[in-house]
Amino acid sequence: MKTKLIATALFAAIALPVLAQTGAPATPASAVQDIKKDNREIRKENKEIRADKADLSKDRKELAHDRKERAIDQRREDADVKRGDVADAKKEEAKREGEQKEIHKDKRDIAKDKAELHHDRKERNKEVHDRNKDAAQIK
Repeated sequence: MKTKLIATALFAAIALPVLAQTGAPATPASAVQDIKKDNREIRKENKEIRADKADLSKDRKELAHDRKERAIDQRREDADVKRGDVADAKKEEAKREGEQKEIHKDKRDIAKDKAELHHDRKERNKEVHDRNKDAAQIK
């Protein structure tokens, strides 16, 4: 009888700390709170994605505007060359080259924004998938 009591006490002394380390499973209430937190984060990311899309649209409009200005400068330069006004043609060429630099800058911004938008969407979709997976386990 004493050996059974000692064996049980020894087993309890070893088993309790091991069980305490594994952690208790999440309660449904805390799981629901986690899902609500995930929902807030997803809504925040959706807002950021919409802002990125608006920024991308703005950059595309700037690019179109810069291309129009470059075309205008090219026509003026061509007209000056046709008239034989080389000095004004050089001025127009300098303006056109400045516009071309702005176009290249805008194109780089657009490419960067598109890459960021793609990354943000992939990240958000993964978080939505994880949230849905966690929510399906709550019963």
